[in-house]
Amino acid sequence: MQKILSARLEEAALDEMERAVRKLRITKKRFLEEAIHAHAARTRTAVDVDCWSETLGAWKRPEGPARTVRAVRLAFQRAMERHHVGEDARLHR
Repeated sequence: MQKILSARLEEAALDEMERAVRKLRITKKRFLEEAIHAHAARTRTAVDVDCWSETLGAWKRPEGPARTVRAVRLAFQRAMERHHVGEDARLHR
């Protein structure tokens, strides 16, 4: 799937790209795609990617798992019961 990207670039960078694509005899699209892939590959190899440290970190909670589970279950229960109050309710406390 292809998408359109719009970006403002310095004139010097555009001139340099124009010279490079003429010399390499490739399209600007191909030049940009290869540059992006090369830069991303360099970044991946330069920095050890640790997916666990780069994710949200939900497991790094200050409380223990049992307390987290209790809080989540309580929030879920309150959400389920919020409309079940009053005379017409099917569920009464």
